[in-house]
Amino acid sequence: MPAGLSEAQVAFYRDNGFVIPDFRLPAETVQAMRAAYGDLLAANAETPGFDPDFILGPHLPTPGAQGTKGDPRWLEFARNPDILRMVAQVAGPDLILWGMTVFGKPARHGKITPWHQDGDYYPIEPLETVSVWIALDDATPENGCLRYMPGSHRERRIYPHHWEERPDFTLTQVLDDGYFDEARAVNVELKAGQIAIHDVYMAHASGANKSDIRRCGLVLRIMPATSHYNHAKGAASDNPTHDYSRRALWLLSGKDACGKNDFEIGHL
Repeated sequence: MPAGLSEAQVAFYRDNGFVIPDFRLPAETVQAMRAAYGDLLAANAETPGFDPDFILGPHLPTPGAQGTKGDPRWLEFARNPDILRMVAQVAGPDLILWGMTVFGKPARHGKITPWHQDGDYYPIEPLETVSVWIALDDATPENGCLRYMPGSHRERRIYPHHWEERPDFTLTQVLDDGYFDEARAVNVELKAGQIAIHDVYMAHASGANKSDIRRCGLVLRIMPATSHYNHAKGAASDNPTHDYSRRALWLLSGKDACGKNDFEIGHL
């Protein structure tokens, strides 16, 4: 049977801002992703500033802002029809891939991802996108699994963040106190091959990896094509490490519903 979300799961997503589907990628697909990750580490071992904790654009053949030497195999993982079917149930049938990140979180020294919301710098108008978090390894509280703040998406706004540079953080934009509650946070424990889908306004975080087990995950950034990825606005961003002005877009399903998206930028 094709994978899909039940009506109850779609309702849960609308109310809580995330969902963990009853779905798991085949073992051979997980193994292929792990092999691609190993090749990515080998290909970038000498790349200045390369950080296995936080790898932008693993699918880009032309190095992006971080200089990562990518591999088109990652694009095939993003085109998984089962995953796209579930994303369409919460984001609509017209879908665009605009970004991809690998969070390596190596054993014993994987970094903290502090509480934050995605989207503060995203040049998407209106701001609507989902993240698909795919576990390459089992994710547990011990090795730094993802954590969600249920319902934090409901006001449809980005809450105040502050700048905090720490060597043990993957991000420098940190959600201000008062906009998250550790006591209400949900641990997203996944087996390798499982996925979690969350809304762009969802507050989330993950702890350091204090275990002997790596916690690698691939994140797909998929927006509904009813929104416009505004490259010109991205050029004005003061977040140079992400290079939002040159992000390549791929139409994964349907059509460019807003008629404004540029599918040539970033592909040269």
